[in-house]
Amino acid sequence: MGAAPDTLPDTQALDTLYRGAPLSALVGVVEAFFLSVLFWREVPASAIALWLAAFAAVRGLRIALGMAYRRRATAPGTRPAFWARGVVASALAQALAWGLGSWVLLAPANLVAEMALHIGLAAVVLGSVAQLAHHLPALAAYAAGVFGPLAVRDLFVAQPLHYVLALASVLMALYVWHAGRAQARTIARAAAQQRERQELIAALQRENEATQLARQEAEAAHASKAQFLAAVGHDLRQPLNAMQLLAYTLQQPASCDRVEHLSASLMECASSMGAMVEGLLELSRLDAHSITPRPTRFALQALLDEMAGTFAVQAQAKGLVFSAQPSSAWVEGDRALLARVLSNLVSNAIRYTPAGFVRLQARTQGAVVEVSVEDSGVGIAAAELPRIFDEHYQIDHPGRDRSQGLGLGLATARRLCALLGLDLGVQSHPGQGSRFTLCLPLAAGVPEPAGSTLTATGAEDTAREPQALRRVLVLEDDASSRTALAEVLQGWGCEVTAAASLHEALHQEPGPQRPDALVVDWNLPHGVDGLMAVAALRNAIGHAVPALLVTAEATPGLQARAAAAGLPLLPKPIAPMKLRAFLQSHPPT
Repeated sequence: MGAAPDTLPDTQALDTLYRGAPLSALVGVVEAFFLSVLFWREVPASAIALWLAAFAAVRGLRIALGMAYRRRATAPGTRPAFWARGVVASALAQALAWGLGSWVLLAPANLVAEMALHIGLAAVVLGSVAQLAHHLPALAAYAAGVFGPLAVRDLFVAQPLHYVLALASVLMALYVWHAGRAQARTIARAAAQQRERQELIAALQRENEATQLARQEAEAAHASKAQFLAAVGHDLRQPLNAMQLLAYTLQQPASCDRVEHLSASLMECASSMGAMVEGLLELSRLDAHSITPRPTRFALQALLDEMAGTFAVQAQAKGLVFSAQPSSAWVEGDRALLARVLSNLVSNAIRYTPAGFVRLQARTQGAVVEVSVEDSGVGIAAAELPRIFDEHYQIDHPGRDRSQGLGLGLATARRLCALLGLDLGVQSHPGQGSRFTLCLPLAAGVPEPAGSTLTATGAEDTAREPQALRRVLVLEDDASSRTALAEVLQGWGCEVTAAASLHEALHQEPGPQRPDALVVDWNLPHGVDGLMAVAALRNAIGHAVPALLVTAEATPGLQARAAAAGLPLLPKPIAPMKLRAFLQSHPPT
């Protein structure tokens, strides 16, 4: 039939047990009075009066206990176990008042009064089942306190009828206990169902709140995305419009100085658009979780040297003092992604520092190395700090002046740090500069020597002069890109052979000398990719000619394949200095 519920009642059950105390006490006193009337002629009046007074006193104590519970039950530190024991004690006291009263109301010869007494006490106990079933120990105490003395009384009388009445009292006590347990299980099921309903209501409320929050976030994201796309459209149209006008102007007769000026402006627009496209693509890849970090162990100094080689000239051209603190630490992480983060931070520092310094520092602190980029620039107000990592947000440049950047650098840096599991911190005060920090874990064990690679940041030795005449084979299926590459290389004094397909490159009329370098597009006609083309060309040439892969789809998968083949990969649009850095790192033989 199942186990009884826990012996310790909950708050709701205790409230039920104590709430009915006044009415129950009043009804009990009335019942006791009417039962005593039946024995008025059989029992001394003084005994009945004394019993009724004791009975009323017990009921009064029960009422006082209930009032104390209502005053103190909600107070801090209240113990439910104490009040549960109070219920049991008061139930036993009231029951004994009934049970011992049956010894006072004793008239064996008056069968009507005797039967009325037994029926009345049975009714009293049965009437208490619904309330006391909330706490079975109280019901057990009540039934035992009433029927126990009554059954002993009947056995003491020792008459055949009273033997039957004693047996009836015992059976009635067992019935009350059985009914109380059944009622307790019903109460427990009802309480469980109520808790389930409350939990369901709470869950529905939480789900509704979550749905509303998600809707608000979606609406905010939609508005932000719409604003972002509008800003992107604006910023893409601006350089495109300028390029179209400049290209038209270049078609008109003009002096050499004017052509040079227009060409420089056109290059600036193309560079701005290229940076915009590259930044947007990187953000989209980060948001789509399509970039997988590939942590390695590497010397931090090599990365710092790369930053110095990339930005020292730019800082000096602006009149800033650029310094990079030496470090002997080896760290763990994705070198290319970390280089991208530092590039964005250093570039941002140079851009917003009109005078003074930009410092790149590394300090070992326990098991980590804190890398910081500090400047003496304009600084950032506290109210602006939460927004500096938003896309297309520029402090004091709401119109997104391209000369002050595109507002994507810090947004990309934050996403990259989140991808790498790094915290990007910032400290800044208006007029006192800014300091961005991130902590890199120290590498364990003895590191292996690091080889020289072309990184995604495009670090190059800007101080080198162009190499002597070299022969370059350009394999590019897009006619405009092929022509543009050839023009750039020829402008550097290179001898260029261009082909639109691998078949054309392999079957061209052989020249007196083989190429010194290959520039190969990844996607080529007839299902040929860049790796296949480089392998075929090297086989035809007879040795491993330095090769550079270029692509408009620089996905992490392609980058991983190129890295596995030991080939550098440049994304389109190609920065001319990155192409030049490749040629300078592989001089002609």
